[in-house]
Amino acid sequence: MPRPKQYLKSQRQSAKRRPAKLAKNGELVGYIGQASQSPYSASDLKKIGDAQKSARFFARALNDYDDGLNKFPASFDLAYNKPGDLLALLRTALVSHRYALEISQENADLLFNTGQVLTSLAELISEGPPEHTDAPHADPLQLYQEALEFFQRCLSLQEYQLTQADAEANASATGPMDVEKRDVEVGEGKISEPNQSAPSDEDHWATIVEPVTPNSLLDSLLVQVETLTSVCGLLSARGTDDPGWVEQYYQSLLHERISLAAKETGRYRESALTKAKFRCALAEAGFSTARLDISTYERGIVAAYEDLVDFSVDAEALCDRADAELAFHVTFRKSLQRGSIGTMQESRAASSVIRWKHLTKALDSFTTASKLVNAKNLPRIHLRRGDCEMHRRSLGFAPSAYDIAAKSATTLLKNAEIFYRGAAKVATAEAAKDEEAEALFKEAVVAGLLGKMSKLQEKASGEKARVHEIVGDMVEEGMLSMDDAQKLII
Repeated sequence: MPRPKQYLKSQRQSAKRRPAKLAKNGELVGYIGQASQSPYSASDLKKIGDAQKSARFFARALNDYDDGLNKFPASFDLAYNKPGDLLALLRTALVSHRYALEISQENADLLFNTGQVLTSLAELISEGPPEHTDAPHADPLQLYQEALEFFQRCLSLQEYQLTQADAEANASATGPMDVEKRDVEVGEGKISEPNQSAPSDEDHWATIVEPVTPNSLLDSLLVQVETLTSVCGLLSARGTDDPGWVEQYYQSLLHERISLAAKETGRYRESALTKAKFRCALAEAGFSTARLDISTYERGIVAAYEDLVDFSVDAEALCDRADAELAFHVTFRKSLQRGSIGTMQESRAASSVIRWKHLTKALDSFTTASKLVNAKNLPRIHLRRGDCEMHRRSLGFAPSAYDIAAKSATTLLKNAEIFYRGAAKVATAEAAKDEEAEALFKEAVVAGLLGKMSKLQEKASGEKARVHEIVGDMVEEGMLSMDDAQKLII
């Protein structure tokens, strides 16, 4: 079951794959160089839509890595860098990382990236079609939990390495360095050389080790918070598993350490945003699994962003909070549908007032963010503004039949149409093809509801299946009623 949509994925550097740092002259480097060019070229090619060429690059890369590993089975480079993308490729990447771990378990980047592969695999399975759950490594919760173990191992190793580096630095400041253990500075890393005669080019190895810093520790802490946030989304969708262990994990292993690391690095805003998103997700999971009442859930959203400084001029923070407000509405609606809150008309009327308030706050946050110069992914912001208006209109549907929403239905549709049209224009200017397509289809759907069926028919003439998909998604997300869908059948 898919998690609620979010405005933006994390932009942090730590979310990127860390490259391996080994190289060797001779025949092995030929395999490494030949194989390593293909997967990353494939990634770039996929961005411009050349999927077949990308697949050929990947297949060739796998063959190169396999040939190299057959000849050099102990090669860390080949085992570690064997590529992965999407479901099958991520599984290949996971097998490759596990093999690399058999060669070396004392590499922080390898531990970190193994956790990243596991979280990517978990996200893809939890958000994908049902057939994804029929294959190995199919339980996303277990994958997330294993990822947390790798991130913790990475953090422990980094803390040890930082302590050792500090001790060595203090020792070197008080006396001469041991010549046998001298370090030669190279770029941002170090090449450790024993005091011996230079080997031949054929046998020479150079291991580049980037120094561990407080920023490294904070990366490894924040990625665990992000993983816990994803776990909360999964638990919310399931609605059965107790999220208590998630809060305990955060409080016992992360909370205080993040505060200390943020103070040491000065990365207060990034840390505060990551923690706020987690607290909202945890509150949502608590409510979805009947561990929290609606009032406690509400207070959790409000409290999550209280500590952020200059919140009103931070586009990312505004959009994150708006996403939390939208998630509140969706989660509340699903609870009403299940009968978890109550089915009496009085309960539905009261819930409509609460949901209207949160949707309006979400709309206000997106609107404020859209006017800030630091706003990223502006087409997506305008799309969400249109979605907010469609959700507000949905409160006028039976059985809620919220009076304000019902009376304002036409105005809300016209607002949504304007926002979707604006999103399409900005997306066109920014060459954001996915957002442009979504905005154009949603604008056509709203136009159809307003009686302007020609625009919808024009879109359907060449892409009828896509129109039906958009309508189906909007029905599933609660933005359209079944009556709406019947009117839009073409």
